[in-house]
This record gives sequence, structure tokens and C-alpha cells, in this order.
Amino acid sequence: MTPWLQGTSRDLTWQWPELTVILSRDRRDTQKKVCPPGQKAHVVDENLVFYEEWELEACVDGALLEAQMDRVNMVPFTYQQLDVFKRKLDQLYPQGYPESLIQHLGYFFFEITPEDIHKWNVTSLETVKSLLKVSKGHKVDAQVAALIACYVAGGGQLDKATLDVLATFSPTYLCVLSPEQLVPGACRAWWVCCGPPKAQDLDACRPPQMDVLYPKARTAFQNLSGSEYFERIKPYLGGARTEDLRALSQQNVSMDTATFKTLQREAVLPLTVAEVQNLLGANLAGLKAEQGNSPVRDWILRQRQDDLDRLGLGLRGGIPNGYLVMDLSFRGGLGGWLGGAAPLGPDTDLTAPRPPWCSAGIGGGDFVLQ
Repeated sequence: MTPWLQGTSRDLTWQWPELTVILSRDRRDTQKKVCPPGQKAHVVDENLVFYEEWELEACVDGALLEAQMDRVNMVPFTYQQLDVFKRKLDQLYPQGYPESLIQHLGYFFFEITPEDIHKWNVTSLETVKSLLKVSKGHKVDAQVAALIACYVAGGGQLDKATLDVLATFSPTYLCVLSPEQLVPGACRAWWVCCGPPKAQDLDACRPPQMDVLYPKARTAFQNLSGSEYFERIKPYLGGARTEDLRALSQQNVSMDTATFKTLQREAVLPLTVAEVQNLLGANLAGLKAEQGNSPVRDWILRQRQDDLDRLGLGLRGGIPNGYLVMDLSFRGGLGGWLGGAAPLGPDTDLTAPRPPWCSAGIGGGDFVLQ
């Protein structure tokens, strides 16, 4: 007697019906994986609509679906049945679909996730156009952005017609285009069609894209002012220049530190303590928490410590009183500034003993003179 039956009544007749049911279910579960006689699919047609999911799993091959993808799109399969087909294709191509299949996906493209698309190697613009055509009017913006990213990553170029079509989708795709592709039409097409992108659409954009998008946003919002202008331009400030930030500092905008962190380092460094104070306004105290991170850290290193002390935030790392920061990148170097001394060259030994009034720099090519 098996261990799990030990200690029970010797009369087990009352338990056998239940055991029979359990065993029967186990046998049926095993049999689900076997295609019933005569039901093996050799063509994709309306007959498959009447198959249960387990029958599709057992009786339809991924190779058949690939060869007859056009038929898959013509038959009114349920979402559950399409999920089975996708699993079959994923099993056939676990590393990503080949372009020969991608070209014929049609409306089956809606079943594909962005994660799946990132596995693809799309080299044909015609493939992109065919999928954009079926995607118009459907909520597949994430898939479209992934498709464009996949195509552009492989060196693909988008023509004007494709950019015009893309303008009808969410502008998340803008962040995967190169600045060269943004300038001719993608950005302009979107602006004309649907207005400026929203903040969440630009989360993935890098500085090169923001350098293109910011001037267009500034032009689009030029008739606004004050807090209204700031709220609209804020998502694009990653492309702002120093002069733009100085102008904002005069408008009492109270920039939050999260936005300040997105600013380009080169645009922040020239700002004075007073300008940053005006720019952040009521949010100035947030600098303390960010003093170890760029661009706040780099900006602090360029400021006089006594100016930082006047903020009352306890910021440390500024230039001590009595020191002068010099940029050695200008022509003539330190020697030219001193008037007649030999200029510093690429072979100059900066580790050699220096006069007591000259100390090592803050970094980035600077020297500090006492």
C-alpha cells in the first residue's frame, strides 16, 4: 500500500470514484498535447476558428503560420487563438522573427510586444511602411516606436513620406531619430499635425535630439510668458543654452531640482550664484541634496565659496577666498596670461614643483591662482 494510503480505513471503496476522476483528468491533460486523428492543419482557413486552443497548439505548426501569414490576417480568429499562433512563431524563432516574416505580419503586428520587436533586424524601408500602414488608427504607439528604433539602429534612413505618416502617431519615436533625421521633417511634421510633444513623450530623448527639439518648442511657445511659458517649455530644457537659462531666471519661474538636473552641464556652469538662486526660487534648498551629482557638483566647483555661503544651504566645494580660477584652454595658456612667460604646451610637466601662489586646478583644464 502506498504511504499516503497508510493509516486509512481498510474499506476504501468510498474513495475510488474520486481517485478515478483524478486519474481521468491526468490522462486528458496528457492527451491535450496530441493532435486528434484527421485534425492536423495543412492550410490556414476558417475551419481553424472552431478549434479549441489546445487543438491549435497541437495541430498547427509555426512553419505553416509563417508560410500563410496572409491567411492568418484574413480569418477572424479570437485574441486567444492569435495568442496561440504567436507562441508557435516565438518557439520557431526565439531570437526574433526574420524580415521575410516581418514583411507579411500585417495586422498580426498588433500581437507583437515592443520587447519582441527589439529582437528584430529590420533593414527594408518597405517593411517599415507596410507595418505603419496597418497601424494607423490603432493604439500601437509603443510598437511603432520600437520598430523605428530597430530600423534606425541598423542604419536605416526615413524618407519624407514615412516621416509624414509617423506624424500621426505618438511622438515617442522622435527620441530614436538622429538630429539629421529630425531637422528635415519628422519634428516639423509632428508640430504641424498635432502640436508639440508632451513631456512623457520625450523621456528617452538624449541631448542631440533635445538640441533640435528645444528651438522648435521655444518658437511654438513664443507668445506665452511667465509660468505658463515655463510649464510648456520645461520638457525641452535639456536643449537650452546658458542665455536661455539666464532669461528664465528673470521670470520668477521656480524651477524644480528634477528639471535642473536635466539641464546640459555646459549650459549650467557659466551661471552665477545669483542667477541659479533666481532660477530655482522657492526650490533652491533642493541643491543641497544634489551637491554630489552633476551638474550641481560641477557648478559648485566653479563658484566662490563665500557666494555659496550666502545661500545658507551649507554647500561645500567652492573656490576659497583669495583664489582665482583660470581656464587654460584659451590661447597662450598660463604663460601668455603672465605676460612673456613660456606658454604651457602638451609636454609641460604639471607635476613639477610650483610657486606657492600656484596650486592644482579644480579640474577640466582649470588652474587656481592664489
